[in-house]
Amino acid sequence: MMRVLVTGSGGPAGRALIAMLAERGLDVLGADMAPVMGLPVPTRRLPAAADPLFLTELGALVESESIDLLVPTVSEELPVLASAVARELWPHACGVVIGEADAVRAADDKLVTAQRLRAADVSVPRFARPSQLSSVVEATSWWGAPIVLKPRVSRGGRGVHLLSSDRDLDWRMIGDDQIVQEFAPGIEYAPVVYRPRAGASGDVTVVLEKSAAGDRIRRVEAPDVAALALRAAGALGLTGPVDVDVRRDPAGRPVVLEVNARVGANVGLAPELVDAMLADHARLAQETGPAWVT
Repeated sequence: MMRVLVTGSGGPAGRALIAMLAERGLDVLGADMAPVMGLPVPTRRLPAAADPLFLTELGALVESESIDLLVPTVSEELPVLASAVARELWPHACGVVIGEADAVRAADDKLVTAQRLRAADVSVPRFARPSQLSSVVEATSWWGAPIVLKPRVSRGGRGVHLLSSDRDLDWRMIGDDQIVQEFAPGIEYAPVVYRPRAGASGDVTVVLEKSAAGDRIRRVEAPDVAALALRAAGALGLTGPVDVDVRRDPAGRPVVLEVNARVGANVGLAPELVDAMLADHARLAQETGPAWVT
């Protein structure tokens, strides 16, 4: 029986994915930097991705537990692990569900994401570095109010601010580790994508729509959003699972807000993605052996 290790087992994505894999009869192990309760599978502790021992201890866990497939779900782990795989510093004979290092780094930085998508003619809100603007007033004079200010590297909506006036903050204190973005006021979507590695067929896209209050989410048919999410993943060169944030602009056009190179928190509503991931693993393991990356 295939053994699967899911990191971030205490988070929404990790919990949902573990449940779905266990339902499929797989032998699943969770891992997290904090103790995790209430899972249907055993869990192990790992250091944070920024810890110098992260890769060493993750690799030791893979070896000691005879893991066949590793699925990271923690944003901070992705650049570390992708870089290790690219530099051949990950010698372990298991499949790793992660994209190429350059694509993962691009998705990890919201400014780089926006720049690459715009260059590929994928619709994004207008954006700038804070140093390119003198104030909130200048930004709103170009794009209307409110504007969005958020960290270039973050997850889960952390550090996101809607600004309408210079009274909201002291612009001089804002560095270029942030991105300024035009606000898209329309319906919000969380499409999930799976792109197989090595040009194989079988792309999967499921569009999820968030309620106005953000407390409910449901599957919907929105072909323009599905096409945009798939184009965004392809423009960045991402393979494997991709979680995309999309809103409609004032004209009703969908625009990409950000892209996450991993399984997202709403994977439970997209079982097709998990089936595609497992099918991709089986194909790659047969073609290239047990050690592969998506």
